[in-house]
Amino acid sequence: MLRPTRRLPVGWAVTLAFDFLATTLAFLALCAVGLLLPGITEDYGPATEPGSPRALAFFLAALLLVGSLAGTTVLLSRAGTGRSRALALWFSAVRLALVVLPAAACVVYGAVVIELA
Repeated sequence: MLRPTRRLPVGWAVTLAFDFLATTLAFLALCAVGLLLPGITEDYGPATEPGSPRALAFFLAALLLVGSLAGTTVLLSRAGTGRSRALALWFSAVRLALVVLPAAACVVYGAVVIELA
């Protein structure tokens, strides 16, 4: 017999949706930088394949982002208790902060330091 599940409050639903979008955009941006970095730094391997350690670091960061998003999805879908559901929601909120705050810091840095210089 299926148990009725409680619905998410609107604030958490919006946070999860924004987290998904921000994480996906950050994933795509990291992959794009990883693809473009060897050409920008002319750091090609022996067979002209991108093998830059810095580029691989960007790909690893992108993989970690998608893995954490998948982990949140699994935690939410299998949440048997309110505690595991709350853990997944807070995990999502922390990841969202870790994705959005550095992006906002780059924008503020560019606007304040670079534009005013």
